[in-house]
Amino acid sequence: MTSLTGQLDNGSVAADLEKVFFFLEKHGLSSTTRDHPPMFTVADSQALRPSGLSGGYTKNLFLRNKKETMWLVTCDENQSVDLRHLGTALGAGRLSFASPERLMRFLGITTGAVSPLALINDVTHTVYFAIDQSLLRHDQLHVHPLVNTLTTTLPTIGLVEFAMKTGHPPVYLEFNHDGSVTVDRFNNKMPDGRLKVT
Repeated sequence: MTSLTGQLDNGSVAADLEKVFFFLEKHGLSSTTRDHPPMFTVADSQALRPSGLSGGYTKNLFLRNKKETMWLVTCDENQSVDLRHLGTALGAGRLSFASPERLMRFLGITTGAVSPLALINDVTHTVYFAIDQSLLRHDQLHVHPLVNTLTTTLPTIGLVEFAMKTGHPPVYLEFNHDGSVTVDRFNNKMPDGRLKVT
């Protein structure tokens, strides 16, 4: 299978689906994948998903600041995000949505397919990764594997391990009721390796 998007800003060739699935298998990260019509929004995901399928569904934001530092933020699909508070919590200053062109250049994907699995394309670790701590309460998460016509389901700890193995240790976020955001700067795992939930 040829690459989805060609050459990235870092000079490498964007991963294709086979490379993503091979990476997951190579590192012992179990997953299943199903196909469906294109999903461009959370509303599309909610309308097209199978009934009774457990696990967490995500909203993924590709952001940048004035210094062109980039963040991929994965949160619960229903989570409202105040970019001003998020930028303050991350020490990033004012955050805004990155352009589709930048998304393609650095993560090799198009709008509607934004996913933490796209971190496989950031081989120079230019993009920082942050995840909503509330997602850690789920046993499994559902994310797109570079395209919005497929959804991959994998254990929550598997997604965190994927991020770690691609060189993107997560920053853990807590979204508070008043709209503020708190960053947990400590390793968010129990001594036995289980994910800690709060």
